[in-house]
Amino acid sequence: MKYDEYIIKKGKTDLLSSLKALNKNIIKENLEDYDLDNIEELKEYIIDSFEFCLSTSKTDLFTRLYFQKLLNNENSMIMSAYQDDIEALWVFVYENNEGISYYIPTEIKKIIKKELNIK
Repeated sequence: MKYDEYIIKKGKTDLLSSLKALNKNIIKENLEDYDLDNIEELKEYIIDSFEFCLSTSKTDLFTRLYFQKLLNNENSMIMSAYQDDIEALWVFVYENNEGISYYIPTEIKKIIKKELNIK
């Protein structure tokens, strides 16, 4: 996978802070692609898109297993996130002392846990 342009310095794990930490070209491209005016609108668009995608597939066993694995391996050295999830800005990658890890923004994580009834 090609993570280089998506790697951020891990700080706060809310979606807006995570977006602000991304390469500005990625933000600009997303704003143009979705015809949005600012990063706050992008944040809302990402949340709405994620909720819709998850609601259409939440009864699928493989979806449940994937998201459980994604949650279980967060902040570890095991990369469970797909490149598409990183590009959709549902998952963020960062460098730690041992390599590359990922985390799920708090808003997305709450949706996953609520919709899939995962603890």
